[in-house]
Parts: sequence; C-alpha cells; structure tokens
Amino acid sequence: MKGICGKLLDIDLTTGKTNTIAISDELAKKYVGGRGLGARLLYDLLPPHTDPLSPENVMIVLTGPLTGSMVCGSSKFVVVTKSPLTGGWCDSYSSGRTSIELKKAGYDGLVIRGKAAAPSYLKIDDRGAEIRSAAGIWGQESFTAERMLKEKEGKGFVVTSIGPAGENLCLYACINSDNYRQAARAGVGAVMGSKNLKAIVVRGSGAAEFHDRARVVELNRKNYELARASQLFQARSKYGTSLTLNVTNAGGILPTRNFQYGSWDQALGKLDSVGVYKSVKAHRSCQSCFVHCSLMTEVTEGPNRGEVFEGPEYETLGMFGSNLMTDSLQTVIQANLRCDTLGLDTISMGNVIGFVMECFEKGLLTASQTEGLELTFGNDAAVLRAIELTARRQGFGEIMSRGVRAVAAQVGQGSARFAMHVKGLEYPAYDPRGAFGAGLSYAVSPRGACHRRAWPPAKEILGGYPPFTAEGKGKMVRDLYAENCVYHSLLVCDMPAKFIPVPLSSYSIEYYRAVTGVELTEADFDTMAGRVETLIRMFNNREGFTRADDWLPERTLHEPMLNGPAAGQCIGDERLNRMIDDFYACQGWDAAGVPTPETLRRYDLAEREIAG
Repeated sequence: MKGICGKLLDIDLTTGKTNTIAISDELAKKYVGGRGLGARLLYDLLPPHTDPLSPENVMIVLTGPLTGSMVCGSSKFVVVTKSPLTGGWCDSYSSGRTSIELKKAGYDGLVIRGKAAAPSYLKIDDRGAEIRSAAGIWGQESFTAERMLKEKEGKGFVVTSIGPAGENLCLYACINSDNYRQAARAGVGAVMGSKNLKAIVVRGSGAAEFHDRARVVELNRKNYELARASQLFQARSKYGTSLTLNVTNAGGILPTRNFQYGSWDQALGKLDSVGVYKSVKAHRSCQSCFVHCSLMTEVTEGPNRGEVFEGPEYETLGMFGSNLMTDSLQTVIQANLRCDTLGLDTISMGNVIGFVMECFEKGLLTASQTEGLELTFGNDAAVLRAIELTARRQGFGEIMSRGVRAVAAQVGQGSARFAMHVKGLEYPAYDPRGAFGAGLSYAVSPRGACHRRAWPPAKEILGGYPPFTAEGKGKMVRDLYAENCVYHSLLVCDMPAKFIPVPLSSYSIEYYRAVTGVELTEADFDTMAGRVETLIRMFNNREGFTRADDWLPERTLHEPMLNGPAAGQCIGDERLNRMIDDFYACQGWDAAGVPTPETLRRYDLAEREIAG
C-alpha cells in the first residue's frame, strides 16, 4: 500500500526510550488514518480510567494517507488523547507543515507517553527522536518559543509548541503549529504540558511513495477549474470564515450576550465579512491547497500595533464579538493574538468569559469575588486582562482556567443552567435553538459541544431543511458525522470539499486510489466511518459516559430564543430525546447508547487490535 510509511514513532518521555509501532496495510485500510487510526490506538493503548494529566495518558499525533501527496487540503494533523477538560475522547485538528515533515521523516505519526524529568522538547528527523532540554524556552510564549527553536535547530525544521497556558495546565490550552494554526479544543495543550513537553521540532528529507502522482495532479487541475467557476469558492477565498457571521446572524444562531440572543445586527459591517475585509492585508492558504481562506489582518491598537497576523476566524469573531457584546474588531484581533501566543482555545475562552459576564449581569458575582476583575458585557479591557490571568492561572483566572462547567459549580446559585457546554466542552459559535440538528450534534458528540463533527446549519439554515423540528434529524446528523469522519480520517480539510465543492467521492475514491493504489468504494468508507464512531463510543462508555451525558444546557432546552428568526424557539426534553433515539438507532446502538453485539460483528470490532 502506498501513501503510508507503515510505522509510528513511539516515545516514552519517562525512560527516554523510543520504539516503532507497525501499521499494517490491513489496519490502514480498515481505519484509514487520522481520526480512524487514532480511535483504534487510543482504545488499545490507554488503560481505562487513566488520569488525563498523568504520565500514563498517551498523546497521539497522526497524519493521514494523503498527507504530503499534494492533494488539495491535505496538510492537516490530529492530536488524539484523553481530554483533561471532559475526561473523555479528544481529537483536535491543526494544519501546517508538521504533518508533511513527519511523513518525510518516515513516520505516519507519534505516540508520546510518560513525562520528562525536566522541561523538554522532541527533535525528530530521519534518524528518529531525541529528547532535548527546553531550558530557556519553557515559560516563553508560543510564537517566541517557535522562533527560538527554529534559530537553534536550523533551516527546514517546523515547530509545534505550547504556550504558558499549556505549561500551567489550563484545561483548554491549545497546541500551536506554524504560529497561527492551533489544535485547540478540549485541552490537548494541557496534556502536552503535563508531560513537560514544550515543543515537537520536525524535519524530514524523504517522502512516502505514492501510487500515481500524475493522477493527483490531474485531479487537482480538474478541481481547481471547479473552484474557479464556484461563486461560493470565490466568496470564501475573499472573506474567509468571517462570511459565516453573515450566515449565522441572518439565521438567528449567532451567539449573543452569552447565548441569550441569536442575532446582533450591530456586528454587521464591523465583525462580519465586510468589516473584517477592511483590515485584510493578504490572503494565505495551507500548503497544497488552493482555497486561500486564511486572512492576514493588521493589529492597529495595543502592544502588538503594526503586526500582521493570521485571523480572526469566525469562531473567534462570534465568541469574542457578539457573545461578549463587543463590536470592536481590534479588540477581537487582540484577544485572538493573545490567546494564540499564550496557547488558549479562543472558543472556550470566549465562552467562559461570556458566562462570567452574565453572572455579573445577574448579580451572582461581584468584583470583590473576582479579585477586582470586573467582567461586564462590553468591557473590552477586562476581556484582555482575563485572558492573561487565565493562561497564567492567576487570581480569578485560576478558576476560569478549569472551564465553564467548573466555574458554574464554583458560582452556584442556579448558574449552571446558562453554562453553555456539553460534557464539559464549551459551546462553539452556533446557538442550537435556531437549528435543532445542531443541538443533537452537540449532545451526542464524543468530545463535547463540537461544530467539527457535523455542521447542521449547512442543511437547516442554508439547505432548506426545516430547522425547528426533530423529524429526520437523527439520520441527517448521522450522515453528516459519517462524511466528516471520512475527511478527518483521510486528514483533509473540508473547506475545499464544502466550498468548491469537491465531492466526497473525489477524496475517498479518486484521490485515495491515486495516492495509495487501493480500491475502496463509497460503501467501504461509510462502513469505516460507522466502525470508527462506534469504537469512539465504546471508548467513552468504558470511561463512564452514558446517555445522560448526551444532553444540552437548560438554556438551549427550555429558554425560548429572545430575538431573530428563531425567536420563541427552544428544543425541549422530548424533542432532544426523540432525536437521540433516532441517532442511536442509525448508528446501531441501543437505547442506552451502547453498541449492540450485531453492530460490533458488522464492524469487526475486536477488543484489541494494536499491541504496544
């Protein structure tokens, strides 16, 4: 089988020993790579009920079979681990050159175990891995650490690192790659910090062998012609993901004032596509992608004035903009930049701040309880201060660093009803009261409230599906999950797929065959997706998650939306239960969310398939 190296580099930071784990062709066909292979590895290698911040947790960094092949959008990698924020399954994605250099060094990925005796970083090249001292680099912000390591190791090395938030074990710390790309969700940066691992530095000189490179080039040319004719592609290439704010505001699902409202016209012309475009200085794309959806914008205020950085993306515009009632693009940009350099997930950080602001609004918190940090809606200076305190776990930031579920438990007084999370992972920037399928997707997602498992607004806001009904949503979400599972196992970005659009079959059949030489059908990939999602469900069930964890906050269920197209809408217990029943049935799980024996046989899910 082409396109894969057939091995993972297995590193024990405690002992300093390295090994390899073989990945057979059969295993690669069965689980593909990325999320799929990560599910098998985590289930097999992690002892049940492991403390996520203990040396026994494993951190798995994976590429996919199309990585390094020039396939459009194929420069992503995934970090798979047990989340310290939720206590369950975690897969977090990023882009950049790390995945490509890993492949060039001869590895499909890394398995990192144990804990270094002192702050360290990993240097990986064609000869293997070396654990090096991070003295003088530990404590540095992420962008500075990346610069220092590139200067130290030399030309061609790429750096994936954590900032102070990861070092301080903030439970929603992220991992930075190529400065502006983050594996952000569910605390992967805290897991890396718990291992005393500041960075991974990689350079390779080889390349995986590909079956038919000329066919890859031919497919890229064909799909580029599709892109040139697509108005949606042209709009996304010009405005990036900021265009999504126009969609969510019009659809009534834009989080506003900690998800109290679903539309905020004050953001238009300031935080939307038009507003962001005024500050754009350049456009960027990931390596081997022709969707230039990353915007380079200028910082015109604050300590980073004059700097041009990559962002902000829609999620940050929503969570630091409308959600906190600020219409200042520069405040959002500064918040984005500080989260990136300190190593914080902007989604979770914006969500936590919004919750604290509502607590202030309702009189449940005062400045005396937050050590002088007065987080009120529209207080931009306090937002920037809260980011610093959280990353360093100082003052009230120590409580905020634990996530919105923990803050609500600390505040009490009924505040949990508007703590917007599922399984402990904070809501992203879509309010499900305007798209009930999004509510189901959040509820059943194994990593918690997640917009990357599926994006139901594509159907319910843009695609003509009735948004305010439970009917048909179980199958709709199951099918969207399966589609994204294929993308995330191949480890290709779904931007080209969704916005050119390149059909799923082009990736799963045409590109896959051209790169690997293996013939798989659409039905084969659908089976793979069902197998992977079922295995992830088995993992969470093993860790103690039940149907009761597939639930939504009281605000989403019982508080009618206050404005916009979804005014008066809420999902309610009965509708959510009906959607969950339908989703479980489509997945082959019983009413408790446990995969049935028939499903395990259908997917050939053995208890253990990887030794290590």
